[in-house]
Amino acid sequence: MRTPWSLKLGLVLGGGAARGLAHVGVIRALQRAGIHIHLVAGTSVGSIIGGAWAATMDIDGLERNLRAILTSEEFRSNRLSFLKESRQQRGGLLYSVGSLIRRGIAYSVSTMRQSFVSAEEFAGILGGMVPDVRIEDCMIPFGAVALDLESGDVVVLRHGSLRKAVAASSAIPGLLPPIRKDGRILIDGGWADKVPVLPAFRMGADVVVAVDISADLDDTQDYRKGTDILVRANAIKDSVLTGFTRGLADVIIEPEVKDIHWADFDSHDICIEAGDAAATQALPAIRELLRQARWRSMIRPRLGKRLAERYLDSDSMHLTLD
Repeated sequence: MRTPWSLKLGLVLGGGAARGLAHVGVIRALQRAGIHIHLVAGTSVGSIIGGAWAATMDIDGLERNLRAILTSEEFRSNRLSFLKESRQQRGGLLYSVGSLIRRGIAYSVSTMRQSFVSAEEFAGILGGMVPDVRIEDCMIPFGAVALDLESGDVVVLRHGSLRKAVAASSAIPGLLPPIRKDGRILIDGGWADKVPVLPAFRMGADVVVAVDISADLDDTQDYRKGTDILVRANAIKDSVLTGFTRGLADVIIEPEVKDIHWADFDSHDICIEAGDAAATQALPAIRELLRQARWRSMIRPRLGKRLAERYLDSDSMHLTLD
């Protein structure tokens, strides 16, 4: 039987594109405070930051690499920079993609090729951020959450190429290319699980600290067009699902980045410092959680852990329907 001193803390890093740079600050603050993280589960940008850190556990080196890439001419000249809109437009990713479709930009590109940003451009970006290693060789267990377009499974990638796994987890439909892996067609896991708490429990966590950097649900449409209604309905679904998974985490860290546009990578300093500040503020709650959970875990597993064992297959790590 597991002793109370072998408690495992899982860190969950959610999706939110440029806002996810806050994850760097969160990890930096937790490490500085001596909080030991046993495993990481990430979706979308959370998988990029989480995977890069799990491979080396060198947050200072990761931060230096990110700053160098984000300020380079190569990054500034790629198609992602085109997607940044004014900060006054607070709509989330779904609204922004919907806007591109309405303006004919994403549609015209997607009819000629699979994604707005090419596979080569995306691989170049990831190459500077994520080490070329296998997930099994990471210094702590790591899982990247992706969605299988064909089966509808939410897949937690825990084996094989780290770069390929995070590329699949962050492949925003229509904007970034889907990844084919083990017979699956994989896209951004945030479309089904933006804050992957259940996968972290299924990976072995006893308690979970989750970082949510998703934007608020803002009503910015007039519903006169079908695309507005479709995008709004998807945004509501996304908000409800995220609210459910958030409720299963033991501690939620919410960096103040919701006013940052999802494609505004120039705001990396603001995002990183916001993550550091939010994690620092959450330290008393995390320490109290660990103190109490050591003894509670001996009596009855936490709700999130029980649900994960019920609904997630232990071998393939995908959602089941039975």
